[in-house]
Amino acid sequence: PGMNGETLGNLIKSDPGLSDTLMVMMTSLGARGDARRLSEIGFVAYLSKPARHQELYGVLSLALATPGANQPQPLVTRFTARKMRVHFENSGARILLAEDNITNQKVALGVLKNLGLRADAVANGIEAVKALETIPYDLVLMDVQMPDMDGIEATARIRDPKSLVQNHDIPIIAMTAHAMQGDRERCLSAGMNDYLSKPVQLEALSNMLGHWLLHEGSATNDAAAFMSAPKAPVHIDTLQVWDKPTLIDRVMGDEELAQRVMKAFLSELPQQVLTLKDLLEKGNATPIERQAHSIQGAAASVGANRLYAVAWSLEQAARAGDLTTTAKRLPELETEVKRLVKTADSYMSHPNND
Repeated sequence: PGMNGETLGNLIKSDPGLSDTLMVMMTSLGARGDARRLSEIGFVAYLSKPARHQELYGVLSLALATPGANQPQPLVTRFTARKMRVHFENSGARILLAEDNITNQKVALGVLKNLGLRADAVANGIEAVKALETIPYDLVLMDVQMPDMDGIEATARIRDPKSLVQNHDIPIIAMTAHAMQGDRERCLSAGMNDYLSKPVQLEALSNMLGHWLLHEGSATNDAAAFMSAPKAPVHIDTLQVWDKPTLIDRVMGDEELAQRVMKAFLSELPQQVLTLKDLLEKGNATPIERQAHSIQGAAASVGANRLYAVAWSLEQAARAGDLTTTAKRLPELETEVKRLVKTADSYMSHPNND
């Protein structure tokens, strides 16, 4: 009474001292056009009442993961992905996922299946080009950093009219955890159409696929969105060992998929760490950086926040050529792996228990 939520939202956004505040609208009656109007005001999300606690948690988690003030972001609602599934199922579209990390593959393939889309996965750019020579895919989700042939070179091959791919103009969406300005320019120069920061958020992926497959929604195509990949916080002690709700939300509430993904990730971790140790003994910074990148990317996907933060710092040190710091932090990485295994163990046995 006296002042409704939209009026209050406009006042908050017009106040320089309050304009960076994230706003979520809660409404009893949702109507057509609400999303566009609320987004224009500056709301990052809206939720219809009554809301279950999991729906509220999911919407708030996505809202808090937005890039920041004055950066374009699809409005978060609990219905977006659910609505898009109907359209995707009827589209008959087939997706090619080029991603070398097995954990990230499982997450992405599971989400695409839950969205009603057919998808195949390959592990590098060479395999992606070969797949596009034989199968008429409708869109490619292309990891930028892959072994043998990275996403940049693969895109250049696909766009080359002399190559044997069936569709040289196929939409290619870059997926990157680096999100640096130079990477953005390289992606666009190579001929990529758009980009998503990893770990990929469900709403962002749904919106992106809607634009390029169904011509609905808005494409990212903005430097700010490309620069929105998460960065490791300074104080690791403030982080959770494992944010299980984030993983479950990322796979659209599919508990069975979440359990499969987590089991696969935990089973691969020991070998990943051993590989990192062996590379450190050899002293070549480039493969060390790539290995640390693989660990931090998978950790981010499953919500292993502390492990992600340590692996991120190792990757940055290796990229700078500082292998001394990388080696010193390796025991910390091993400690976080043990903590994660212990924390996730009960979930592996009883996935429906909190």
